[in-house]
Amino acid sequence: MASIQDIHALEEKIYDAVQEYIDNPNGYEHATLHVYLDRDEMEYQAEMEDNLQGSEDDGIYSIETLVREGDDGLEPDNDRASDIANSWIFLD
Repeated sequence: MASIQDIHALEEKIYDAVQEYIDNPNGYEHATLHVYLDRDEMEYQAEMEDNLQGSEDDGIYSIETLVREGDDGLEPDNDRASDIANSWIFLD
């Protein structure tokens, strides 16, 4: 059974992965976020990947949809992170 804490944990993983990209954008040719269920740990993961092909249905999200312009430059889009986490984890 999923909880709100599970959603918040995935939101944070997405935020951290996007922040990793923002901190080192030159480390990727074509940055994508990969969200998936780690079946060994039975928890959702979010990681930056390079040149990963697929669609949002596959858990692949283009970096352009995950960053926004803030007061101090680029920052992770919290609303988008929340939308993604809520699309992966459902509360019973």
